[in-house]
Amino acid sequence: LGGHSAPRTHRGKERFPGMTITYALIQMLERVAERTDKARIVTKARATKLLTNGGACVGLVYEKGGLDFQEHGPVILAT
Repeated sequence: LGGHSAPRTHRGKERFPGMTITYALIQMLERVAERTDKARIVTKARATKLLTNGGACVGLVYEKGGLDFQEHGPVILAT
């Protein structure tokens, strides 16, 4: 366990540490996005501007396929 004196990491039987948890979280987010309007996954896009109100991020502008789009609400950026 990486030199730990006590087990402190999750060890899946089939994957490296953390992958099992990460994969389950991704699958859950995909299900939420498919079944509700609480989440939306946008891939192959480039964020160009964060929209702010009083210092808080309230959305973003992104480019995809040569067009600009806006999303409003909580934003998670990932690469």
